[in-house]
Amino acid sequence: MKKNSTLKYLAGSIGDGRLMWQKPKPVPISLEQSLLHDTFPPGFLWGSGTSAFQTEGSWDQDGKGASIWDHFTQSKMDNVAGDSYTHWEDDVQALEYLGVKSYSFSLSWPRLFPDGNAKSPPIEPAVEHYNRLINRLVEKQIEPIVTIHHWDLPLVLQETYGGWKNETLIRLFGDYAAFCFRTFGDRVRYWLTMHNPYLVAVQGYGMGVHAPGETGGLAASLVVAHNLIRAHAKAWHTYDTHYRPAQKGKVSIVLGSHWVEPQKGQSTATDVHLCQQSMEAVLGWFANPILGDGDYPSSLKIKHGGLLPVFSNEEKLWVKKTADFFSLSFGPNNLRLGRNLPHFGQAVSPDLRRILGWIKLEYGDLQILVAEGGWFSEASVGREDTVAIYLMKRFINNVLQAVRLDGIRLLGYTAWSLVDGFEWNYNYSVRRGLFYVDFTHPNRTRTPKTSAQYYRQIIADNGFPQVEPSSEVKGHFPCDFQWGIADSTLQVTAFRQNGLKQMQPISSIFFLSLPC
Repeated sequence: MKKNSTLKYLAGSIGDGRLMWQKPKPVPISLEQSLLHDTFPPGFLWGSGTSAFQTEGSWDQDGKGASIWDHFTQSKMDNVAGDSYTHWEDDVQALEYLGVKSYSFSLSWPRLFPDGNAKSPPIEPAVEHYNRLINRLVEKQIEPIVTIHHWDLPLVLQETYGGWKNETLIRLFGDYAAFCFRTFGDRVRYWLTMHNPYLVAVQGYGMGVHAPGETGGLAASLVVAHNLIRAHAKAWHTYDTHYRPAQKGKVSIVLGSHWVEPQKGQSTATDVHLCQQSMEAVLGWFANPILGDGDYPSSLKIKHGGLLPVFSNEEKLWVKKTADFFSLSFGPNNLRLGRNLPHFGQAVSPDLRRILGWIKLEYGDLQILVAEGGWFSEASVGREDTVAIYLMKRFINNVLQAVRLDGIRLLGYTAWSLVDGFEWNYNYSVRRGLFYVDFTHPNRTRTPKTSAQYYRQIIADNGFPQVEPSSEVKGHFPCDFQWGIADSTLQVTAFRQNGLKQMQPISSIFFLSLPC
């Protein structure tokens, strides 16, 4: 197959991301297909992931403290989820079934330190649990990718200090991160300080959709984001100074984002400016300080004025370049909330290849980990999650195109999530797991869905290798064979109009019987 011309994006600088919309969009791979048949480089980290609150259950076992999500859901006794705290070995077996090379999971801050204070003695059963899990992963040659904080803040820190609105949490988080590095870092090469701080700041403290459920508006969101960025930087410097020389690991932060294209495909100067502004308002809000020049995008300064906190010159130097690789979350948690994202009239699009190119243009030739990729299924779908397979194929092939055609350095892809769990404000109404969890069974049995089977094959093939054409078979169909025609499209209007609701195939099928 003759490949289309490549778009080797030059490593750029802040503001160069706008070039993405000024370039022609990539043409299809060939006239016959839009799928690139190729494989990923050796050592590509195929993985899957979970978060503690969504899957661990055992909310009060072994002295665990309450988190803001326990309080927010008001259903602590019901949130057993997949009970991975007890059935962690079943999760490892699921990973072995897939054949992954990495497993991304988070540590529960309130499980380790109920009072949130990492200077106090930790809960030993919790330490033993995470040690067992990490040791087993290493034994199975599965790379542990550990998130220090995935949203489940100890409730006492919210009640005592007001949570992430209070800069005291910067120090407390630094202490907690240091404990994690010290206790588990001899076996962990990849650390993620926190997951998708955009949603914490906006949905948790601004709009009240996520825990802690506060509706402080824009002002609160800006303060929370400022503290989250500085807390991440403190953790990074702690590792860089005290632990990197011996442990030789890498530290990053998972940043979530959407992607936008000019409305009706019109790349006018105004549309390009608005698309760039939209990306700066979500991804750039956190990426510019951490991976860019240490400061907020100028568009945010103009838009928010005096509401936007200010980094001192010393803080800019301290915050900038505090990520060893770029870690991206690209899934429904951001895209599904498209109606609340600042897209300035532009069209929200699930184009993972394009956003990877934008990141390289904007922040340079960094290694990129897709730390969360995938979609969701309605709870009623069960184990035959066809739409999830379609989108998995699309997202992963987008990544392959970015690697092979655009020269982007991809560290790995994390299919989210490993098992069904508690889906935040959507509770159990949707499922994102590759493995179906029977929430009614006391053992929370795990069964591979069709998406798990498909992902397993992609991993075994290391991508989408060219399929050899089969030998031609000659003959006639039976006389009563039903010849037909089908028209199938994917319902994408929901992307633009309703914040990316579940996509469903729409088909019209016509059958015709012909006489012999």
